[in-house]
Amino acid sequence: MKKNIVQDVIPPKKSIRNVTLPNRTAGLELQPGQDLTYKNTKLPKIKKETVKEDDFVRPVVIDDKPSKITETPTYQYDYDQPKKSGKKILYFSVLVFFLAAAFGLSAFFKSAEIRVSPKQETKTADEIFTAKKDVSVSDLSYQVVTISKDVEKTVEATGEEEVSKKAQGKIIIYNNYSSQSQKLVATTRFETPEGMVFRLPNAVTVPGRALKDGKMVAGSIEVVVEADKVGPNYNVGLKDFTIPGFKGDPRFNSIYARSKTEMTGGFVGVQKVVSKELVQATDKDLEASLKNSLSKDIIAQIPANYILYPNSISYNLEPTIQEDSATENSFFKQNAILRKKGTASAVIFDKGALSRAILAKISPEVTGEVVKINNLETLDFKYVGETQEPSSDSLVTFSLKGNVNIIWGFDENKLKSDLLGLSKKEAKTVIGTYGTIKEAWVETKPFWNQTIPENPEKVTLTNTSS
Repeated sequence: MKKNIVQDVIPPKKSIRNVTLPNRTAGLELQPGQDLTYKNTKLPKIKKETVKEDDFVRPVVIDDKPSKITETPTYQYDYDQPKKSGKKILYFSVLVFFLAAAFGLSAFFKSAEIRVSPKQETKTADEIFTAKKDVSVSDLSYQVVTISKDVEKTVEATGEEEVSKKAQGKIIIYNNYSSQSQKLVATTRFETPEGMVFRLPNAVTVPGRALKDGKMVAGSIEVVVEADKVGPNYNVGLKDFTIPGFKGDPRFNSIYARSKTEMTGGFVGVQKVVSKELVQATDKDLEASLKNSLSKDIIAQIPANYILYPNSISYNLEPTIQEDSATENSFFKQNAILRKKGTASAVIFDKGALSRAILAKISPEVTGEVVKINNLETLDFKYVGETQEPSSDSLVTFSLKGNVNIIWGFDENKLKSDLLGLSKKEAKTVIGTYGTIKEAWVETKPFWNQTIPENPEKVTLTNTSS
């Protein structure tokens, strides 16, 4: 490094002998022998004086103020200027810091989505099947579901007639005798503690008791019964019922019934009635409404692992009857309630058992493999042969037609576990070892992450066939 050298500026010494005196006649226009003039002003003549030698040694008064320096001196310093550090390094460091922080923070949001499409095949089915009632799951079996309902409509009653009617109401029959269902024929009697008898208008089958939530629960079914005789005496409230036909049998105390509604409608006498033409027209409307309502209600109560085909539903509809008339109005007209009751029954199948039965006929080579049919509900169901009565028959025969979508299954939990912590490339290799998988997609987040997280909660596996 060079040595710093400072050059001081030393001003020259001053002496009164070297001071230049101003000319006293400066600005005066003076010619020899002429008068002095100053800017066209005539001045008095000046006498000529002789300068003596002593004048040079006489002190001269000078201004005490320092002489005015007109220019600022320039100082030169000969040394190396220190270099200023640039801001690029600072900016770069800050950028690297924020990138590192963002990278570390995003690690908490790593996730992966895996979509898998299993192997599929479509085949055409046109087969006939026979199912047994209430047998083991290994065979194709069916169960019967039954529901009862009534609908009504208010119309104008203009005529009169002598009427004799039986009271009606709903009861619930319980089977706490055994796990086997109990069939009850039409006209089966139900007796109140007072000895009043009501009868079943149609045959029914009461399910057997079953184990639910660790307890044995009696099987039950809701039905409509009517009084054994006409008249208002049978219009009674809620009652308990026994079955006189089981007296002396262990079933007498284990198969019984209880009222769900009061018994009403018993009547003898003259009553306002609706014309036959109006009854017939109203009956068609009530029938359509009742079937639609029964169908919706029975389908709504099917368990998730069972399937019900709408064509398997059978209806038992009672004739439309007139209920008690309303109060007369001021024009001596009277309204009447036309009521129609009915029962719907249908067969339901376990989806797994039905799928196995179909595959055994149309694709026997897949027997033993993990496969399923995902469109059972689209197949066309029809009873075959004579009219089927699922509630009373032990066998039903039916046909199924349509395109069957066969899908191979795989262990989704095992696949997800096998892929945890793997890179995308490694994941594709592992997925390839599953022979029942057709293709798969692996997407990881954030975009720079190419590894499936080890935490299973951050990994989503979707089966596209579900």
